[in-house]
Amino acid sequence: MKSLPLVSIFVSCLLLLPGRTSGQTASLRGTYINPAGAARDDALQRSAPATDLSVVRNLKSLRTAGAAVKRTKGSREALDLTFGPGAESRVDIPFKADLRLDDWVSVALDITNLGAERIYIEGQCYSDTDRSLVLENGAYFYCRSMLVLEPGETDTMIIFLSREMESMPAYMYDHFQGMFGIPGGFLRRKVNVPLSHFSHLRLFKQFPGAEWKVRVDGIRTLGQYSLPSPGKLESDFFPFIDRFGQYKWSDWDGKVKRPEDLYAQREAEEADLQAHPVSPEWDKWGGWATGPQLRATGHFRTEKYQGKWWLVDPDGRLFFSQGICGVGLTQVTRIQGREKYFEYKPLNGDFYLSNLITKYQGDPDFATRVVDNASRRLKSWGINTMASWSLNDQFSEEQRLPYTITLSSGIRDRLPDDFDAAAFKAAFRESLLAGRSNFLQAAQDPWCIGFFVDNERGWPTVNQREIIFAYFKAVREVLDELAPDKLYLGCRSNSVNFNRIAFEAQAEYCDVMSINHYDYNLSTFKETEGLDKPLIVGEYHFGALDRGLAHTGLRTASSQMQRARIYKHFVEEALESDYIVGTHWFQYVDQNFTGRSDGENYQIGFVDICDRPHPEMIEASREIRDEMYHL
Repeated sequence: MKSLPLVSIFVSCLLLLPGRTSGQTASLRGTYINPAGAARDDALQRSAPATDLSVVRNLKSLRTAGAAVKRTKGSREALDLTFGPGAESRVDIPFKADLRLDDWVSVALDITNLGAERIYIEGQCYSDTDRSLVLENGAYFYCRSMLVLEPGETDTMIIFLSREMESMPAYMYDHFQGMFGIPGGFLRRKVNVPLSHFSHLRLFKQFPGAEWKVRVDGIRTLGQYSLPSPGKLESDFFPFIDRFGQYKWSDWDGKVKRPEDLYAQREAEEADLQAHPVSPEWDKWGGWATGPQLRATGHFRTEKYQGKWWLVDPDGRLFFSQGICGVGLTQVTRIQGREKYFEYKPLNGDFYLSNLITKYQGDPDFATRVVDNASRRLKSWGINTMASWSLNDQFSEEQRLPYTITLSSGIRDRLPDDFDAAAFKAAFRESLLAGRSNFLQAAQDPWCIGFFVDNERGWPTVNQREIIFAYFKAVREVLDELAPDKLYLGCRSNSVNFNRIAFEAQAEYCDVMSINHYDYNLSTFKETEGLDKPLIVGEYHFGALDRGLAHTGLRTASSQMQRARIYKHFVEEALESDYIVGTHWFQYVDQNFTGRSDGENYQIGFVDICDRPHPEMIEASREIRDEMYHL
């Protein structure tokens, strides 16, 4: 991914054209699954018991580890589960033998917190025979969900079922291209276990702590899997994207129906931002103004203060990097070859930019206004870092926030087995000096925290220790020469390429280690144990299907409320850690329903494609802001 430049020169030609009036009716309402919106799709009203708890007569048939089960007194329809204090306490509940998960979009169950403290309960469909659910290919995290429950609270956990690409009928390939999530309930993952292989529902806790007691009821399949038929697709489905870039055949809270909705949102947000100014505890960098005064160097640095690793801002204040990736003005989808999808075709397939122009009613200086609003937003929300792939160089001195940049070393994918350190170092140095990025400017800029070099780097298959250490050493030497005041932030490893040697090398040569960590919990990440070095999370996110998109992203939440709670839980675990110095959410804007270049169409933004902030995320982020430095 690349930084997103301003494109205000296109203002005059990007003004929204009047949307044509469609004679189509929403005859396919229900082909998109919208599980918790204000207007629920018809398909979600249909459900069938995945496990009829009344027929779980022999509780010994349930598998437990560090947990206990009993039937609720007076009821054959619910179970009370007690999870012990140990890590990974769990209960496995068998599915009905005749269940066909292939016919459904999700598994759902109602969970009540019977205890006196907040709990974080996870659920996953589990295969008793298929052992391909492993961390290394990412599949371990699929068909999985999490609930955060307050004492006495009941909520519905929804576990969305992902499918193999080969399971989609051939005619669907002809009508839908470049989308991981497709109307009708199809969610594609990189690696999948066939749904017919799942045998159990596993409920568990991932980390040690107090005993948890919950009541489980109503385990069911939810949302009938119903891809649109060839006849419907040919008669009244297309176009299925409206003039604002939204899915046409469903409704949800906050859906934009007309330009006036954008104008009203702009005015409402202005009042909200005025009511929620920057925290008085922050200095201009977002550091802890009322906290300890440390040595000021004019640039960001690291320090272990009272046994805990920190970033330190240029004025010598403790700094936790709470960031969002991809803050910009664009969100592009492919139009060519898919023209029938769209009521309106914005220039370059950029619905987000088109909606921004409409929102600011064609103001010739709209780009400056958008940038200013983004700055005010982030500071008001409690975000103090514009993380990778953001338009940081477009912010004025008054608007600025600290930022990070991800540089490319020139090596794609994995380090080669014949890695030549000297040649690599020379080529990397030359590329930085060639000025093809804003590296040279950022190297002198006090607002730049530092540089990631490469993203989700893969590793050689032979001589790993020698090659990996040589790679990090070469990058370190180039950065020491060209950007001696900036932090080297590592290479953003991810869960698919965890490698202990790589972390040992980062601990040796980087100022901060980095990880793109897509999981519900940070406290369970143990890969860097024993390495006394700060760590930054370069990416993570959670998504739901109740606000207009067909795919949740890499980690699923049952609703927008749960999405915000899980987000807050994740950051709080980072704040309580002695070595994590920042968390960077991916990304600022929801992806397009029709996908980015690689097919991702995830509901993972702080704002939607119409630039409307998701209020649940904003509230959670402000709560984090108010407690951040005290935690």
